[in-house]
Amino acid sequence: MRKVFCLASWFLFCLPVIAQNTQQDKNKQVARGFFEQVLDKGRLELYAESHAKDFVAHAGDRDATLEDDIAAAKEERQAMPDMRVTVNQILGDGDLVAVYWTAFGTNTQAGMGFPATGKKLRVDGMTMFRFKAGKISEEWSVWDMLSVLRQAGLAK
Repeated sequence: MRKVFCLASWFLFCLPVIAQNTQQDKNKQVARGFFEQVLDKGRLELYAESHAKDFVAHAGDRDATLEDDIAAAKEERQAMPDMRVTVNQILGDGDLVAVYWTAFGTNTQAGMGFPATGKKLRVDGMTMFRFKAGKISEEWSVWDMLSVLRQAGLAK
């Protein structure tokens, strides 16, 4: 009887941890799918499937809506039609998922605030997502824009 009590206690103690890990894994799958299916493949029509309707991207000194974020992704894809995005590492902690990524492509069209340069561009970045109910509700991203401008020949 004591063994049954100990086993039941252990199970009840571990159940919240198991449930949290399961949700973390789902969140990481959503984040990876967003990068690999939407951004890498340019399937921007699927963008909203992984994001909450009240999504907020914290972009430096201002916040962006889901519509703003989609518009920025379209602008990036316009500037680099051959853009690819790879996930280098993905980590989860509670309701947060961090993605270390690399984007690369050729700047053949005007977009993102600068003219077409014909230059190959590559940038590493990190994005942290907060999840709510299985959807991305907030985002913080960082990358080296000065490096991109230098690669494009637009800054020294």
